[in-house]
Amino acid sequence: MTWTSLTSLPSNLMMRMMKKLLLAAKLLLGIVLASCGNEDAPLTRQHASVATASGERIRLLVGFDTGEGSNPRAMTVDTGVSDFSASEELRSDTYGKYKYTRWRPGIKGTSKAVFSAEATEPVTLVFYHGSAAYPVPAQIKIKNVGGRYHGDIEAEIPAALSGVTRSSIEVAGVLGATSVNATTGKVTVSAPPAILEGEAMQNLPMYFPKTALSASSDVISGIRFEFLGVLVLIPIYAQPSEKTPYAFIPEEFTFGPSRFSESEVEVDLSAGGAPKLTRTASSSYVHPLREVVMGEKNVRDNMHILYVFPMDLGVPTPVFPTIYGTYYPMVGNQYDKTQGKKFVIPRLSNIFSKGFSQGGRTIVYDMSIIHYNGDFGNGLLKGEPNATGYSVFSGRAVGNKIPGRGWS
Repeated sequence: MTWTSLTSLPSNLMMRMMKKLLLAAKLLLGIVLASCGNEDAPLTRQHASVATASGERIRLLVGFDTGEGSNPRAMTVDTGVSDFSASEELRSDTYGKYKYTRWRPGIKGTSKAVFSAEATEPVTLVFYHGSAAYPVPAQIKIKNVGGRYHGDIEAEIPAALSGVTRSSIEVAGVLGATSVNATTGKVTVSAPPAILEGEAMQNLPMYFPKTALSASSDVISGIRFEFLGVLVLIPIYAQPSEKTPYAFIPEEFTFGPSRFSESEVEVDLSAGGAPKLTRTASSSYVHPLREVVMGEKNVRDNMHILYVFPMDLGVPTPVFPTIYGTYYPMVGNQYDKTQGKKFVIPRLSNIFSKGFSQGGRTIVYDMSIIHYNGDFGNGLLKGEPNATGYSVFSGRAVGNKIPGRGWS
């Protein structure tokens, strides 16, 4: 499956201090789908008031990609980004010169996710006739055919549509639904837990757009599932310090309070084509990371991976990628869990965007724990304007004597 492109709009020089793009976005993500349906817990599905079936059956033949396979539930993600290296540069701002350690990959290829097995998965179908929507639960049987994965869905047409001309009925579908509104047909999906590269990511929600039924056949082919979310790759680098050995645990990531991404959305497929995504009341724009210890005598770099839902903001908006976590002093080969302190890796960015594309990939660079920039981080970008006590770390050696400079 090919992932569509995301275009970041150029900066209008909001901040003279920013000289580089701090967020690099490369989309066109070629993805290979795969299935391991028996390894993860079943979805919680709420179909208490779905449409009554008519007894008239149809069969949908669906595909997932143009590559080797696909998986709606569990995928091992290969980012295609590797060979990272640290290089030190000399930069300057209005306060003076400073060292800047860049953490960049030598290889940037396509990202892939690979199936591990065939499976049978739940799928939510929504039938449309005029302005009415009729959600129906069904099953999709995913098979490996010649190295590529295909799906076979058998479903009953809702009783309310019995006798209606088939060609005037349309059907859309969602994999990974957590609930569905029986009246509107809008489907709720949630983001899967974050992973590190090489781990399996569970339940990546997907959809296929409205497709008209056939007046002459019960079999509909040519349907293809697309991804609802955006894949966010966050390479984090922690450089140990001999003078102040600490263990760092990155815990949360956000693109900033403008809410470029959400953890839970309602999917509206009624207009056809790409669906409209609307955040739910319980959604968050601050996303938990897969917690892993980094720093002194531990892992120095990790590729964190999120699959979240992009929002269309409508107007060019600055992006503020930020990581929050906790760090602890090392005592021998262990870290002291009783002396934890909050830290932040902030980024003021000259990237402007209206939003990320569904099915896209974006890489967030320079989330580095190298230089200590003081304790002036106030948690503002996390939605806590009165919070204090964050230690600021980054790839920039800007010092800790000027309040707020670490945020630059």
